[in-house]
Amino acid sequence: MPRRSRRRLVPITTLIACALPCAGASAAPNTRVDLPLPGNEQRVEEAGQAQTLRALADRKQDRRDAAVRESRAGDGVVDVAKAQIGDGYAYGAGGPDAFDCSGLTAYIFGRRGVSLPHSSFGQAAMGRPVSRDDIRPGDLVFFSTAGSGASHVGIATGKTTAVSATNSGVMEHSTVDAYWGGHFVTARRL
Repeated sequence: MPRRSRRRLVPITTLIACALPCAGASAAPNTRVDLPLPGNEQRVEEAGQAQTLRALADRKQDRRDAAVRESRAGDGVVDVAKAQIGDGYAYGAGGPDAFDCSGLTAYIFGRRGVSLPHSSFGQAAMGRPVSRDDIRPGDLVFFSTAGSGASHVGIATGKTTAVSATNSGVMEHSTVDAYWGGHFVTARRL
């Protein structure tokens, strides 16, 4: 009966450490060394890389789709907000013909199926914070018009405009002019 030779398995790092000096090359520890892989292993590695790239592309597309959905939701809120321009102001009013600031935003978001408290301070705790540079249509924008904190709220219609119920009634105004820009507190995305 022929005798089988026993193969001894050697860690790849040992092989590389032995092979590099023999080949006249050198490498520092933790240095990447590219060695050609046999055909099957090369295909497996490339397939794994392709799968990783597809997963990354899918995640990126998911983020884009979510941004589009947010944008469309914001556009619907803006349409309802702009339809209220010209309505009157009354403290504590929640529509449909007169509003205070938080009553207007609660009414508009309520029409879209989102329940908000009838308080600018309460609404300022909803959703997630948005930087001033990242404001999108449909975001809530808050101002300190009566003391400190979020005492006034409106709905962004653009990066620098909002609809809110002021003492003069529901109107669209700048959020960066001398008055509103100086009183800006925060923005929130629902």
